[in-house]
Amino acid sequence: MKPPPPLGPPRPNGLLPIERAIELWSNPGDVVLSPFMGIGSEGVISIERDRRFVGAELKRSYFQQAVMHLNRATRSRAEPDLFGRPA
Repeated sequence: MKPPPPLGPPRPNGLLPIERAIELWSNPGDVVLSPFMGIGSEGVISIERDRRFVGAELKRSYFQQAVMHLNRATRSRAEPDLFGRPA
């Protein structure tokens, strides 16, 4: 018997537990805290799931990469303006 197809876009297996945890232990509009943010995976998934996100990272290179990922996720969620242009 084949397993059911996954819901939503395909994800690397490493992100599936993060997605599941965010879905199970938070609600849309909640704040998700990641005290060891790394490259921002939890933040991206939080934003995609309509949660707010707060993260901290000591390593500068990881922080810079997280900022890029979080900015990209935030822009992709932005509502278009009256003329269909990204906000």
